[in-house]
Amino acid sequence: MSVAKCLGVDDLDAPNMREVHAEWPRWQTVEVSLNVVDDIWELPRWLQRAEPVERDAVLAGLNRVAINDPRAYLALAWLLMPGASRIAGRLRRLTEVIDEVVAGQLWIQICEHDPADDSYVATTILRRVKCESMAELGVGELAKRRDPTWASSVLIERYDETMPAEEPDAEEPREQLIQLLRQALDSGALSDRDRGLLLDLAVAANLADAPLRRGRAGLTTPSVAQMVSDDHALAARTIRRRASKALDKLGEVARRNGLAM
Repeated sequence: MSVAKCLGVDDLDAPNMREVHAEWPRWQTVEVSLNVVDDIWELPRWLQRAEPVERDAVLAGLNRVAINDPRAYLALAWLLMPGASRIAGRLRRLTEVIDEVVAGQLWIQICEHDPADDSYVATTILRRVKCESMAELGVGELAKRRDPTWASSVLIERYDETMPAEEPDAEEPREQLIQLLRQALDSGALSDRDRGLLLDLAVAANLADAPLRRGRAGLTTPSVAQMVSDDHALAARTIRRRASKALDKLGEVARRNGLAM
């Protein structure tokens, strides 16, 4: 089994994919952004060479077409299959049915993606697929937030009675981080693109169990940067350099606003 097979996009000669192929010229008359290749089977190669903004325009255009013709969702799933397959590969150790889990989440996230959101379309959808798949398997921060009882049991299990009790902080670390990111965005110190990069790196670092003492708390370790390089169409070295600059800017904002970092 594979993610592509689960969604029925593994065989271009299958009836559903032949329909997608046949509808492509009509979709191009509806969405001018799709007029980049004559044959939809040429689209993956074109996307590899295109600039991020050009890729977003095509994916967002297909998403708008799907409002009236759900077959366009199938085209989106086919185009996002390389990223979805990588996610399944990274999570395979968690369950034997990871292809089914990722396929289900990919379809959900494609269908629920806001057609008006035309920036970082592939990155946004795939990031949600990864987070939701992990949550479905009870892994990661999202799973903890959705199941407070499970999260509490983990904390109790690790509780050490020999340690003196401390008063809880006035503000949870997660809320501090949200506040810091908002301040950095509002001040212009951090761009939406860099925020997305840092969030992707955080998810990848958590998935890879990256050591916190290396590479800016694991975020800029080579293996973690490599995990997100394809999604951002950047070399791992460039990913690490951009992330380091973004983290430096976050540190400056934190110091100016008296936040711990």
